[in-house]
Amino acid sequence: MKVPFGAFMPDRAFVPGSNKPESSIPTVDLPVNIGVIKCGNELVLYDTGWKQQEYLKMTGSDHWAPLPDQLKVLGFNAADVTKVVIGHAHWDHAGQLSDLPNAVLYVQREELKAIEWALNYPEPHIRAINSDPGGCYRTPACGYMPLTIEEVYGKVLKGKAVIVDGEMEILPGVRIHPAFRAHTAGSQLLEVPTAIGKLVFGSDAFSSYEAIRDWMTANVQQTDTVQQFLAYEKCYKITGGYNNCVSAHEPLSYTDKYPLTKNSWEALNGGRMAEITLAPGEKSRKP
Repeated sequence: MKVPFGAFMPDRAFVPGSNKPESSIPTVDLPVNIGVIKCGNELVLYDTGWKQQEYLKMTGSDHWAPLPDQLKVLGFNAADVTKVVIGHAHWDHAGQLSDLPNAVLYVQREELKAIEWALNYPEPHIRAINSDPGGCYRTPACGYMPLTIEEVYGKVLKGKAVIVDGEMEILPGVRIHPAFRAHTAGSQLLEVPTAIGKLVFGSDAFSSYEAIRDWMTANVQQTDTVQQFLAYEKCYKITGGYNNCVSAHEPLSYTDKYPLTKNSWEALNGGRMAEITLAPGEKSRKP
């Protein structure tokens, strides 16, 4: 809540007294979005949010509810989830994997390699994480919190993970695309065919819909700006534009200004849900 706009999108930094619309907003509230994708008899999640209460307090977050409870609102059980694709392994995207007992995790090998390199680097400023004294600021290890890494490697050690090398089709037409260094070393996108055309879920490679639309960088972390723009381009090529690019933290989510998620409602603890599209024969989950 109340994130300085410039910390999220450098091109939107607040400038006191400026007459430019892009510089007139000091802070924004950022949603953390999870994709719930029903593919026939399979239920796929893209990202998982988090459940670690100390991280919630540390970041000043609000409107949180457990992922299993949110799935129940949609008529699903956590045990129904068969596959989880994480855009990357940061605390706010990979934090509830252990609550999905039957789900197989899909994570890029490059992401695991980068985690191990960053957390073991001898220089403390480079291996700094959010909960260290003084926190971290855009370090390679920033975002890879201990309890989250336990979630990721818990799946790996239990044999419930597929370590992906680049592109992979996980169901007919449902395809992982690498987006290395678009946010982290092992970022990945997910292409999903739907009744309204192809969607591309982007996690923090697509932190902002406005950024994709206007070709601005957003939520830089271990980001190569060129690679982030190439991830934007990938969505344009797959979907034919930017309207079907699913963003992780767009402040305009669940409003008319983000058309993809405007069919929305308030759910648990003030959180929001949106129904993007339904396959033929599927009933609406909107109350």
